[in-house]
Parts: sequence; structure tokens; C-alpha cells
Amino acid sequence: MKILFIFLLFVVYFALSLSLESTNAIGLYLIISLGFFFWGVIEWRRSINRRNAEDRARCEELLAEIPHTQSLISDNLLNVMLIDDVNNILYILQRDSLVEDFSIENVPFSQVLEVAIVKEERVLNLYPKEGLLGSTLVNNEEIIEEDSDEDEEEEEVEESIEALCLKIVVDDITNPILEYPFIVFGEPLATDTEKYIEINSLCDEWYQKICIIIKRYEHDKVVVRLWQ
Repeated sequence: MKILFIFLLFVVYFALSLSLESTNAIGLYLIISLGFFFWGVIEWRRSINRRNAEDRARCEELLAEIPHTQSLISDNLLNVMLIDDVNNILYILQRDSLVEDFSIENVPFSQVLEVAIVKEERVLNLYPKEGLLGSTLVNNEEIIEEDSDEDEEEEEVEESIEALCLKIVVDDITNPILEYPFIVFGEPLATDTEKYIEINSLCDEWYQKICIIIKRYEHDKVVVRLWQ
């Protein structure tokens, strides 16, 4: 309400400046109207930051009810990944909007089979190298020639990334592949920005964490191969 009133004053003083004949009065009213405009912008930004802080605080209160030792929360507060090193459980929480409850997938460490970094539907890093995601990559992705074609790929510089996520294969027939998005389709991010560098670093860090989880139970696992 306060912000609306400030912008209303901006409109009033700006309109008055257009109806005056005196140059000095016009200049004065324009300065006053600009003052109200910038004040309104500042208050609007403060309101957004305050609302974001309140939303994050509420999200962290919800997550406090789930035992965990490490957490990863997306900027929009719609995706969360938790690691509970004490009870050996990986949690992935997702929701479509801030007013909805999280859908929670809790996976024992022993049931985590594979992890992959997927950029724009292309598998970049994969552990272990053979398995469901690896077989999918071999059968469905174009195989790049190791000579000239690979060199041409390296020369191409990507200006923006449209999608980046972690895909995790778990021992669950009903929902075998879980996903944590870092960059979602429809929200491309320039590769030369600090935000992209930070997101890419986070993605690599959590990929390594899950690789370590898989290695702990590797001797008990059977690699899942893509059916023919």
C-alpha cells in the first residue's frame, strides 16, 4: 500500500509538471516526481527482498524437520536436495509453487545407483560409466568422431545454457530416475556470468558428493543396463 501511494504521488506531480507554464515550477515538480519515483523503486526492491527472505526462512523451517547434515536449496525455493550422513539417506524435495507442499523422495544411500550431469539433454559426466544412463547415452546420442568432429565441437563457444541438472538413478521400479535442476528450460543463462560459474560449480560439487555415496556401496551393486 505504501509503495502504491508513493507511485501515485509520482504520477500526480509528473502530471502537474505538464500542466504548468512556469519553467521553474515545471523543473521543481519534475524533480519532486522523480524523487517519488526512485523512492518507490527502492521501497519496491526492499519489499521483494523482504518477501524472499521470509519465503526462505519458511522453507528452512520446513527443512529443519527433516534430519540432514548438508543441504542444497534452489534460488526459487522449489527444489531441495538434502544429505543425511548420520542415517545414510538422500532426500530430493520438489514443488511447483511456494504455496504447495514439497513432494519428498527419500533414498537410502545403498539404493543410489548412478549419477550424471546432464546439460541440455546431453550427458556430460556419468558415474559409474556403464549403466542405465550410460547405455541411454550410447544408444540415443549421436556419436562424435574422435578426430575432426571433436575438434570442431571444442572450438564452438556456448554463449548460454538452457538446461543443466543432476540425474540420479535409484533402486526403485516405480520412480527409477530422480532429477535436480540447476537451470531449467525457458530460463537460459549466459555462460560468462558469475551466476553460471557459481551454479556450474555447485553442480560439480554435488555430483562429486553423490559419486562418493555410490562408491561406499559399489561392491554390493549390480549395474543396470538398458534393455534391448
